[in-house]
Amino acid sequence: MLQLISFTAITYLAISHSDIVRVTGFLVPSCSSSSDITRDKIGREAASSSSALFQTTKIYGRHEGSDEELFISLANEKNRRDAAPVDPDEGCGVKTPTSTLKPEGVVPLIMNALKNNDTPHKDAGMMLVWEFTTDTTKYIFKNNITEFIESCHETADEFPTSFYGVAMYGQSWDVESGINRVGGEDGWIATQVMKTISSDGRLRRWQWEIRKNKRPPCLGCWKVESIGSSDRNGDFEARDRGDGWSD
Repeated sequence: MLQLISFTAITYLAISHSDIVRVTGFLVPSCSSSSDITRDKIGREAASSSSALFQTTKIYGRHEGSDEELFISLANEKNRRDAAPVDPDEGCGVKTPTSTLKPEGVVPLIMNALKNNDTPHKDAGMMLVWEFTTDTTKYIFKNNITEFIESCHETADEFPTSFYGVAMYGQSWDVESGINRVGGEDGWIATQVMKTISSDGRLRRWQWEIRKNKRPPCLGCWKVESIGSSDRNGDFEARDRGDGWSD
């Protein structure tokens, strides 16, 4: 079962003398000093009232236009940053789902992140996974990313052929099929099959179900609904096992 976090875009408006300070971005786990926030002129009050940092910050001068123009400019800035390459030194290096990421890019992104889970900081890979999970997983963990990360580590350490076991410690993984969109090119559900070899040499196949967000936040983003495991032979359906079969 996969799990991630969808960080809602947050906009803060703070008055500092004659300037309007506009900050837009995604909430990310704290990894920078409070001086970074102060340096962006958010102010002591805003810095002390929020434990989150921001991937995107921009200071504008006095705003002379309408509120509509203000929020259009914020949305344009966010879209520009979403489309840009991820800087490991910015926003803790955690990439968030965007509508520009195609479903074909989800599996490699997550698998590479988990293989390098502690880069650029501890549990960065699992934080990315949390980002890319749908609300189903978040509901199971009651929106508690700390419990999610603890569960992932326990599973990976105890079961080499579990998803997190093979993703973090396995010998290899390969995407075996292209993206299959249910309902054609306009479909909002997609599946993809991946093969893994665990640290102790056992084979598993995994069927990913990826869904396109049909409402805000993150409208149009592809996120992981579930990851189904095969049996030890790589089959997704039981065949000729009989009673008492075990893997």
